[in-house]
Amino acid sequence: MAGLKKYFRTLSVAAVLGASSAMAVFAQDEAPKLGVLIYNVGQDPWLSVAADTLENTGKEMGFDVTFVDGRNDLAAMNAAVDQFVIQGMDAIIVQPADPDSLVGSVLRAREQGIPVVSFSHKISPDANASAYVGADEVGMGHTQAELVVKSLNGTGNVAIMTGVLGTSPQIGRLQGQREVFDATPGIKVVEEQANDWQHDKTLSLIQDWLTKYPKGELNAVVAHGPELVAAAEYAHSQGRDEIIFVALDYPEDARVAIQEGTLYGTINQSPATMAEVALKTVQGLLANEPVEATVLIDTPVVTKENVETMPAAY
Repeated sequence: MAGLKKYFRTLSVAAVLGASSAMAVFAQDEAPKLGVLIYNVGQDPWLSVAADTLENTGKEMGFDVTFVDGRNDLAAMNAAVDQFVIQGMDAIIVQPADPDSLVGSVLRAREQGIPVVSFSHKISPDANASAYVGADEVGMGHTQAELVVKSLNGTGNVAIMTGVLGTSPQIGRLQGQREVFDATPGIKVVEEQANDWQHDKTLSLIQDWLTKYPKGELNAVVAHGPELVAAAEYAHSQGRDEIIFVALDYPEDARVAIQEGTLYGTINQSPATMAEVALKTVQGLLANEPVEATVLIDTPVVTKENVETMPAAY
């Protein structure tokens, strides 16, 4: 497989999601042992889908999967990676809470010759991970901000809801948004607060902002996740349909909100596709095939123009 990154950039979603029998390349008597650590499965529905895919599709592909939910406990997560080494895992997939939190344990695994793939969240280069599988976080932030600028004709007040502070998605997406907004003289960012990808915090923020900014003083809200649907629906229920809402990720409720005009647009970062690409990357590493250090999935934009032809990702 020459150039796995190139391969997955050009491979269609339908091909990636091919029949499980075609993906199950390992015989049961030689099933490689795969340890999977997700930093906090309960953080949001995206992670739940990704975790289920890593565990269940991994088993369908022939891996002997040991799955651990880190529950955002840094000590427990490092201990889990160390335990993977003791258990003799052939490969490990980790989603760190932040770039530095798993460096020591991942480095110890790498020193034992175990391939380690960082999934969704980047890990520091000091960890010497074998590969990172994710999405272009800065690029997605750029795209979101460009949608906002286009929808406002380059002029307006914008509020940003970020994900969990310190995570690589939050850092990258915010960087991309700031770069576009800072380069657009007519755009003013009036709020920038974390909603931690949580429904209740999202509602609390939008309620505060609608009170703080009467009609005409807040023109768009952009968020790092799909929980923004709740804010968009609340704003519309309060007669504030003049505000443009741009989210990230593409669950079914986001698709419906775009169809109904409540949500202006989002970016489809499929958790199942990313998980399957991570598993394929592990396969390549175990087969000693060339694997690029950074493997990114495609993340198409979804708006009213193409939503009818774009099924929800989860």
